[in-house]
Amino acid sequence: LMAQAESGRLEIDLAPMELDTLLLDVFQQAKILSGGKKTLRIDEIDQVVVMGDRDRLRQVLLNLISNAVKFTDADGKIILRLWIEKDEVRLSVEDNGQGIHPDEVQHIFERFYRVEPARDRRSGGSGLGLAIARSLVEAQSGTIRAESEAGVGTRITFELPTPG
Repeated sequence: LMAQAESGRLEIDLAPMELDTLLLDVFQQAKILSGGKKTLRIDEIDQVVVMGDRDRLRQVLLNLISNAVKFTDADGKIILRLWIEKDEVRLSVEDNGQGIHPDEVQHIFERFYRVEPARDRRSGGSGLGLAIARSLVEAQSGTIRAESEAGVGTRITFELPTPG
């Protein structure tokens, strides 16, 4: 996927889609993914139709939520929100997990970047998940950003333009 995105050959199938319906579907998958050990909830969900690639947006959401599950303690909380603000649709995944040091937040969407380089692929992943998420969001005319505080948690938000 990264090679396709970097070469401009990433196929994106844009069509009108209900992002709220996709979020509810992924939310059910995320509850299973968490094994019931984390509290997952949707705090806000607007009914939203976007021009998007359903499969690619599912991939982005699953990546963001699986990261939140992975880096949040067993009794932690993961909160999902979907809302419209001005001319953008915003979707956020927020956790009260480990958080990320401010010096590292700006790098988490870079290829092969791991917050803790000592982690191996099993415990920290390949360092490609967030880079792929960024590529998929940007390929749909969106943006993605992270806010985090070490020891407090992380919120990743992506925006897509509203249709019309």
